[in-house]
Amino acid sequence: MADARALQTWWDGLSPVQRERARAIALRPAPRGMAIDDLTASMILAGLPTSRQVWTGQPEHLVEMLDDVAAFVLDRSDA
Repeated sequence: MADARALQTWWDGLSPVQRERARAIALRPAPRGMAIDDLTASMILAGLPTSRQVWTGQPEHLVEMLDDVAAFVLDRSDA
């Protein structure tokens, strides 16, 4: 489970574009595959939990946004 303070600090540091990308990923059904990019790097630097996924040949399947992070993103996006 992600620390609430880490989640909020991470969210506060995202650009509007990153927030939209995070919301689009959070809306997907699990597993929510993500590419290794600036958004994923921001999650890792913030200490948020992620899950490595098995390589499928698709770069968006390298890291997974976990359910509690997705729920947080959707909660903040709807506010």
